[in-house]
Amino acid sequence: MGTIQAGPHYELSSSELAKWLEDQAANGWWNVDGDPLLTGRLTFPCPVDELATELRKINRPLYVQARKEDDSADGHLIDAAALNEIVARFSENLHVSGPMPKWADDRLLYLCWQGSPHEWLLAEDSATAEQFCEEAAPRRK
Repeated sequence: MGTIQAGPHYELSSSELAKWLEDQAANGWWNVDGDPLLTGRLTFPCPVDELATELRKINRPLYVQARKEDDSADGHLIDAAALNEIVARFSENLHVSGPMPKWADDRLLYLCWQGSPHEWLLAEDSATAEQFCEEAAPRRK
């Protein structure tokens, strides 16, 4: 059993994760670190629509790590709306002197496919999203 399942966690379908991702921002970009299943199917970082499509194709249950103080996180099934209370931000574990970097507010989730030993990080990539939007915007003269 991995560390996610040993601590407070929930079960979530990959389709619900896809729904939550799409609800965050249509032009968002996300990164995956540590999951051979997704990294074997997509190039990361990738736009939310590509990631959501792949998560729906996979159609498998996931475990999502909950906050340590979450007494209700007993492995029961949740939906997309519940992720808003679970998602972490980089700024929660970032200690810097001076102003926080722009990406400090990016969201992240620790996940594991049911039946897989691989735990992985799903992280928002606002820097890539911003760069992509700037490059896609029409050039002004």
